[in-house]
Amino acid sequence: MGFHKRYIDDDQIIDIYRREGCQAVIDWFTKGVDALILSGDLSDRVATALNILTVDEVQGFNVISEIISNASIRKGFKN
Repeated sequence: MGFHKRYIDDDQIIDIYRREGCQAVIDWFTKGVDALILSGDLSDRVATALNILTVDEVQGFNVISEIISNASIRKGFKN
């Protein structure tokens, strides 16, 4: 049995969100991982917002989606 750590940065989050949606980002943070190593403001904000999911799943999902979509818009798209 191993210890699974996952390195997460802001660009990864935006890329996953754009390709697969909000649920994929939530799964990236929560599935099959023992420790998260976060790099960037967005990753910190998403990790903090995950706590809302335990209280209100719909509101948590909406907050996380809004945080990431705003960051995605600010990042822009490369042609």
